[in-house]
Amino acid sequence: MSLPTTNVPYLNAWLENLRNTNKSENTLRVYRQRVLGFAEWFVSTNGETLTHERVTPTDLREYKSYLLINLKRSPSTVNLSFVAIANWLDFNGQNVSMPSYVEEVRSAPQGLDKLAQRSLTRAVERESISRDIAIITLMLNTGLRISEVASLDIEDLTMGDRYGSLKVRLGKGGKFRTVPLNGDIRKALQDYLNGRAKGPVFLSQRGKGAGRLTASGIRQVIDQYAYLAKLPDLHPHALRHTFARNLLKTGEGLEMVAEILGHKSLNTTRIYTQPSDQDKANAVERLSLRQ
Repeated sequence: MSLPTTNVPYLNAWLENLRNTNKSENTLRVYRQRVLGFAEWFVSTNGETLTHERVTPTDLREYKSYLLINLKRSPSTVNLSFVAIANWLDFNGQNVSMPSYVEEVRSAPQGLDKLAQRSLTRAVERESISRDIAIITLMLNTGLRISEVASLDIEDLTMGDRYGSLKVRLGKGGKFRTVPLNGDIRKALQDYLNGRAKGPVFLSQRGKGAGRLTASGIRQVIDQYAYLAKLPDLHPHALRHTFARNLLKTGEGLEMVAEILGHKSLNTTRIYTQPSDQDKANAVERLSLRQ
């Protein structure tokens, strides 16, 4: 006997409603995957197709256990699944008691320590490609996301001898913000732009092409120098994390860091005040060395 299909009623209508509330396409993709995952489990467990009317608190509690114990999903993954499921149920007018969220103890996102930052910077400088020097310097000193770097136009930059800034016109969540540029960034950008006054800041073909360097292209640039610097696990977002932690270590307050990074909530920024996994490992290792 074949099982029912995993088609989810009103799935496309729900996603379109989310799109109309300015949810990103990535969020829509993730939410869709989470609800479809629940639908597959529902079919295999109950032997019937998922509809909003059929969902019970018992189903939700059992699915939570399935994600945690059988699939060994992380707390954040489990919680996100139930955010999506609750949203889908609410869209369909179904009020079902949801299980409690899984409490998670979050460590600070991983950034680069001083030695790794030095290795990365030296690797870029040895290659002497002015565009790449500008990219790495910009990301380490502003915390911009890759998509924000890729979308920069020269008209977004304001640079003088003593002050500079850039405008992020469409950050995450559609947020506009102004980010200051320190002397290191201004010099790197001026060396790279070499008087160019309009168009995309970062160009393809090592900065000599006519087209805009895409986010994927910037990721490839970072991967190249991560390899040369012997930092195989370097993720591009780690440059943003590095900037945030460096700024907090100088004594800047959460409000300042949140404003520069474009965070909507201080809770997002506050995670950088927590010890990273490496911080905790170093602390335990020091204990061993004292004995």
